[in-house]
Amino acid sequence: MNLFLAAIYTNSYKPGMQRFEKLNEREQTIVCHTPHVLESWHYVGAQRYVDAMREDGAKVFLDSGAFSAYTLGVSLSVENYCNYINRNLDIIRVEDNVVMASVLDGIGDPLQTYRNQIEMEARGCTPLPCYHFGEDPQYLEHYVRNYDYITLGGMVGASSGQLMNWLDEIWGKYLLDGSGRAKIKVHGFGITAVPIMERYDWYSVDSSSWIQSAAFGGIVTPKWGPLSVSEKSPARHDAGQHVCNLSKIEQAEVYKMLDEQGFSYDRLSTIYESRAAFNIYGYMAIGDQMNANRDKTNFNNLRQVLF
Repeated sequence: MNLFLAAIYTNSYKPGMQRFEKLNEREQTIVCHTPHVLESWHYVGAQRYVDAMREDGAKVFLDSGAFSAYTLGVSLSVENYCNYINRNLDIIRVEDNVVMASVLDGIGDPLQTYRNQIEMEARGCTPLPCYHFGEDPQYLEHYVRNYDYITLGGMVGASSGQLMNWLDEIWGKYLLDGSGRAKIKVHGFGITAVPIMERYDWYSVDSSSWIQSAAFGGIVTPKWGPLSVSEKSPARHDAGQHVCNLSKIEQAEVYKMLDEQGFSYDRLSTIYESRAAFNIYGYMAIGDQMNANRDKTNFNNLRQVLF
């Protein structure tokens, strides 16, 4: 499974950008060696981002950014999106001759998403189709029959229970073969929970939690999950909710891990950008751990639970 970190360029964490310059050498090295990056056209349509990605030799997974645009009341053009993809193919990731750029979604309208898929193909693009939470499964059946790589979206905001029930159903009925493995490549947009990453046979997922956690004063560790570290965090006043009020033994373990990975607790507790860099490391390590255990995962267990 490839775990893509979303919006590294648009959050200025690449060489020559504002936040990158605030990182120390260890943190910069981590950012520069991030193997899987996702960006949204709605944000990286600006030429300065194109230039930065091209200079950096980037190969990004391109999301349309339709949901973000929709929430901001911005209308996106299929024609403009296709022109951007065709003009900038050199900075978009390609695997097995598949251009990893998602369709321009019709938010809340699966028929419009399908129509956009057809129009984009007519304009010389073959985007990854997207099936959204709660939509009529006839669209999913069509995409599974006709494409080798699809995406699942519309999951942000759903409760864990709702999301798990929906994913169990569509994976069990439409996406798994008889051996319990995915019939095609499946990408999950906005997947942040490790149990959901582990439960299904994703080919790829993406998350922006690395930046969100940093903003809220936290780091995401491969061993212990989220930890609050900011000196300004309200969690400082709640027992067991912040590194500063863990037991001495627990604190020693945290400090030892940070030292081994080349991070400073003082920097993490005071510098937002340092936490963001740590979270890039943390999510990459989590992805590596899941992949190491993936051959041991029996996705047929899911089929047995469902049927």
